[in-house]
Amino acid sequence: MNNFMKSLKNSRIKNIMVASSLCSALLFSGASLAMGDVATSDSDMKPAHKSERMMKRMAKKLDLTDSQQAEILAIKQNSKTEMEALKPALKAYKEQVNTLLSAETFDEQAFTQLQSSNQDVFAAQALIRAKTKFQMKQVLTSEQFEKLNKSQRKFKHKRKQRS
Repeated sequence: MNNFMKSLKNSRIKNIMVASSLCSALLFSGASLAMGDVATSDSDMKPAHKSERMMKRMAKKLDLTDSQQAEILAIKQNSKTEMEALKPALKAYKEQVNTLLSAETFDEQAFTQLQSSNQDVFAAQALIRAKTKFQMKQVLTSEQFEKLNKSQRKFKHKRKQRS
């Protein structure tokens, strides 16, 4: 197991996962901007309502214009559609990982091979997130983008402290 962890540290997987994590923070940036008084928690809401509420918070925090809001909604919707196309492959990957984890002994070689065979999916996921972040940066002013990044870092730090 120790050899596996060492090889994982030096692999591209770690870099892809870091990039994916950073980009996913952007996709769900509305949650990081959630600072208002709210009676209902996000976990009690339907996904469509969560998304709408996050967009309202983002618009308020970043002082977005109507056209910026429309463009960001379009960017997020496009990103969501692209990510949906990857869901079957990611679901199959997770099932295969669970199969490996439920075995009597851990097969490092099988896990490494599974990771390698799914690199195209991971890379596609990272690419979608990076494109989304780039498109958002094009829509926002530099001040708005910096505020967004600051809020995301703050949210990520809080989330890290909770776990």
